[in-house]
Amino acid sequence: MKHLISLLVIFALAVALSTLLQNTAYVLVVYPPYRIEMSLKLFVVLFILILVLGHWLMQLLSDTTRLPALVKRMRLERAQSNSRKLLDVTLRAYFEGRYQEAEKAAVRAIRHGESSVIYPIIAARAAHEQGAAERRDGYMDQAGQKFQGESTMRLLADTRSRFFHPPT
Repeated sequence: MKHLISLLVIFALAVALSTLLQNTAYVLVVYPPYRIEMSLKLFVVLFILILVLGHWLMQLLSDTTRLPALVKRMRLERAQSNSRKLLDVTLRAYFEGRYQEAEKAAVRAIRHGESSVIYPIIAARAAHEQGAAERRDGYMDQAGQKFQGESTMRLLADTRSRFFHPPT
């Protein structure tokens, strides 16, 4: 069906073009005190150009009005990408035993406004592994204050850090 419609459109354009090329008619536009006389061929070409230009301008206007939403979406995607990178750095450093680097990366993520409870918990676990109980408690308090709904992970990390001491 799609090919049939395309074929009919091509034939219609061919008939219109051949009629236009053989026709010697003219168009008369009168707007007092002006009078414009031009060939039908020129009028059709100008009319098509005006339609294409109008469509292009409307598309430009539409794209311009959608630009703030596009910029907002791109910024959100970039922030999510940076968040994934920070999480990767934080977890990799923690599981490789580089606790000071893991703590710094988690703190950097928290300062950038990350809303996941995992960052203060990783920072607390890394501080615990370094033997810094006051920093650990500060991170756990921060996790408790900011993230009220996610208490299971916080309580498990808090219990583990209170009862299991890092190797000395």
